[in-house]
Amino acid sequence: MKSAHRHIIRQAQDFAREVHQGDASGHDWWHVQRVTRIARILAHLEGANVYICELSAVLHDVADEKLNVSKEAGYERVRHWLKQAGAEASDQEHVLGIIGTMSFSGGTGSAMHTLEGQIVQDADRLDAMGVIGIARTFAYSGWKGQSMYDPSVPLRERMTLEEYRKGKSTAINHFHEKLLKLKDRMNTESAKLLADGKHQSLELFLEAYDKEWAMGNEAYLRESPIHRGNVSRIHIAFDESTAGSLRIMLLSKPGEIVVTLGDNLMAGPLPNDLDFARSHSTRKEWFEERYSTAHAEDRKLTMLQAAFAWLTWPQQMKEMPCLIWAGDSAAEQLGLRRLLSLMPDHSEVRLVNATSVLHQHNPNQRFKGTFEMNANHLQLVLDAAEPVPLSPQAQEGYRADWERLLREDGFLRVLRGDMLCTVPESYYDEEILKTVYRLEARHGFFKKSARVIGEVIGQGELTVSDSFIEYRIRHLIQKGALTYSGELDAMRHYSVSLVDASSPKEQWSHEQRLAKAAKLKSLLSEMMEMNFTETGFMEELRQLDAESLGLSELSGSEVLTGSMQTEIDHLLSTYEDHQEQRKSLMRFLEKALIQVDETAPKE
Repeated sequence: MKSAHRHIIRQAQDFAREVHQGDASGHDWWHVQRVTRIARILAHLEGANVYICELSAVLHDVADEKLNVSKEAGYERVRHWLKQAGAEASDQEHVLGIIGTMSFSGGTGSAMHTLEGQIVQDADRLDAMGVIGIARTFAYSGWKGQSMYDPSVPLRERMTLEEYRKGKSTAINHFHEKLLKLKDRMNTESAKLLADGKHQSLELFLEAYDKEWAMGNEAYLRESPIHRGNVSRIHIAFDESTAGSLRIMLLSKPGEIVVTLGDNLMAGPLPNDLDFARSHSTRKEWFEERYSTAHAEDRKLTMLQAAFAWLTWPQQMKEMPCLIWAGDSAAEQLGLRRLLSLMPDHSEVRLVNATSVLHQHNPNQRFKGTFEMNANHLQLVLDAAEPVPLSPQAQEGYRADWERLLREDGFLRVLRGDMLCTVPESYYDEEILKTVYRLEARHGFFKKSARVIGEVIGQGELTVSDSFIEYRIRHLIQKGALTYSGELDAMRHYSVSLVDASSPKEQWSHEQRLAKAAKLKSLLSEMMEMNFTETGFMEELRQLDAESLGLSELSGSEVLTGSMQTEIDHLLSTYEDHQEQRKSLMRFLEKALIQVDETAPKE
């Protein structure tokens, strides 16, 4: 760059700094600095005149009508300064042309005709996007006396320059009226690439703002900063995994939204919505007393967020078409019953049992719940079967079942067929002990608790949470059925092994007796499997003829064939005694199991 050009730019910087000093509208000197820096780099990348780009960027807001009596007055102000600074006539016209065409003007501005103009315009628009653009938007709204957001102020889809400048709006409306449109109005390839990430920041901010606006808001459907009352159907999920897949599936359907009513109701006291405060406190205390302290704060937050959702959403959904996603898992079926108890006699509610639909579509494929499905699976479900409308009678049946579960006042519920059943907390203890045995965590050998939990849930295809299984493992340790090494503060910090009870059987705890039964059952199962395998193997040997193996051409084949046949015959004759002994032992184990069960104390 020529030294004369550098001198003019330094003068322009001093001039612009003085003009923008003390600005609180988001058009301060630091905005000018950022635009200038971006314009300089873009000019190098795009092969433009760096001097013209930089000079135009420094002066681009001096002529802004917000800072002048009128746009024309601002324009003349810059013209006068350029002439006084000694800029060449052609450069003056180029810079003035850029500044005069810079403004967004409510989307009505003219197109830039030079590469330098396109670059400066891109740089200015990039600074209106992303995190800094968000900050500038709220600064500008505050400076102008506008609210952050007011649901009663409508979006201005089309507007004149006068309406854009002086009409009523809000900071959030400005996102829709200008900021979200900028990505598609970039001129250069470099700016288009940069705009993608900044545009995503705008969208993420709006989603977060909308989410916080929804918190505790019973009028959210009317007030939503994103949806603004334009909701045609609500999809209801009972966990975040299902909700996430649904949102991906519905990307092309902006009128349909997803509501998450969380809190896995399989474990713990059920919330009674007629006495919410007491039952919520009881439920929270139940988890605090039993579950590990690891992630306790996360668990409290999850329960709190679920409470907000359950207290605000059902009332809003009474008059809206609803699609409830509840598959063959206890958590989803419990959520379904609770929801229908809170919005009785809904006239437009439908049920989707995605696990059942997909199993009918492909009998070889089985999901534990909707939470295991991705967006493609869920779309396949909708394509394969029409969601079932829930009649008043069906809704009443679900509500009655919820009342039954509340009366049973238990702490663990499982799904048996189509029936939700209240079961003891110890329901999975035997499976835990059998898994520990199967993993050979016995006789002084230990296995990580996390490994045991993964095996219990995975092999048993359970839908109960890993936190519940971990609670039961610590309970079995406390009762002497398991021993451990490490620290019990988190499942990944300790390992477990089966305990051989040394005390008289009359003093065994229920859990120790259960451990004995688990050992016996596992041993019996292994022996039965071994017996089945060996029986087939021995039958193959009986049919084997050593002479038919084709060994006659080998040296000493007669001796080899004879010896092999002798060994086979000897093995067959001794195996029969061995098999009888094993069968006798298996019968003994079965009797021992019966005795353990009969003498076991009841919980």
